Amino acid sequence: MKIKKIIGLILAAAFILSACNSGETVQTESSLEETTSAIEKIVFTESEPETSATETQGKFEFNPHVYSAQLAKTVPQEHWDALYSLCDALRAGETTFKCADEKAYKWVTDITIMCCLFPAAGLQFNAESSDGSPAFENGIGKITYKTDIDEWKKREADFEAMIVDIINSTVEKDDTDFEKALKLYLYVAKNYTYEHDVVQWDNYVYKTFVKKTGQCINFAAVYAYLLMQVGVDALPCGTYDGLCHAWTYVTINGKGYHIDTTWALLDNYAGMEQVYLDYFMMSDAERNNDNCLVADLTVDVLPGIWVKYTDVSYAATDNSYNIRSFSTFVSLDEENKILHYRTMDGADKELRYDI
Repeated sequence: MKIKKIIGLILAAAFILSACNSGETVQTESSLEETTSAIEKIVFTESEPETSATETQGKFEFNPHVYSAQLAKTVPQEHWDALYSLCDALRAGETTFKCADEKAYKWVTDITIMCCLFPAAGLQFNAESSDGSPAFENGIGKITYKTDIDEWKKREADFEAMIVDIINSTVEKDDTDFEKALKLYLYVAKNYTYEHDVVQWDNYVYKTFVKKTGQCINFAAVYAYLLMQVGVDALPCGTYDGLCHAWTYVTINGKGYHIDTTWALLDNYAGMEQVYLDYFMMSDAERNNDNCLVADLTVDVLPGIWVKYTDVSYAATDNSYNIRSFSTFVSLDEENKILHYRTMDGADKELRYDI
């Protein structure tokens, strides 16, 4: 491990989320609801599975239909259809949505799925009808809001505006996927802080967007969500083996990489002004060297969580972007596709990233 601060985590599994600090008390949904009410109210919109955030007059618009081709190798199309139908219903304040079957209904209404793929809605509704009828029947899923619908819609709209502002102030429409990944990595590293106290696990993604503080599981999901918003395939992931920790698995140009925004936070390093690139575009071998063993990788939004139960590879074998040994970001020459960085001993170097 390259920093002395031990960043612990117990990953989200199905329904219960717990803090990264060892020995913390696991909080259930009932206690989560209490903490949720203490946060500002916040938002979402619409698009297609294969698209990123749409662009109008050179600007990104909010995309409520985030998509991962990597996840789609495991999650069937009817689940995605149900997810987008639910997202659209939530935006409109409706209480029913189209859903192919009960499996899809359970997946899309799972707390972890909502927190990671539609963050404003996490813990804002119950997967049940308001009149006691079956929650799913005849191709229709039902939900019951936990708050006033107008308050919910305000929360959703505010969240949408916040995401659009983050994206348009950080990423440009003609950026490559590498540039998007790097710019958002730098954004998280510079703007978020690590929370050492007991984490109140309300909506762990939404809260981090609002408060700009959290722990590894928070940053893994926040970074993945921002990347999906701009069309980069990304998923929060982690491991129980070795150091129990979470980060983001990103697919760029058809190749997988591990990107760890938690250990990149400037907040981790007193007096630092430049962001370390050690945790950007890492391979499996590099993750293992940091004692984050990837043999039994977990992905929060997978049905069942564990990658080993799928036939899909989440490997990261490419070392083309290897900038390690505490090298820091200096600048990005986008015209010539050159990343300028500085080594620990002060030497200025460059990496051509159009490879």
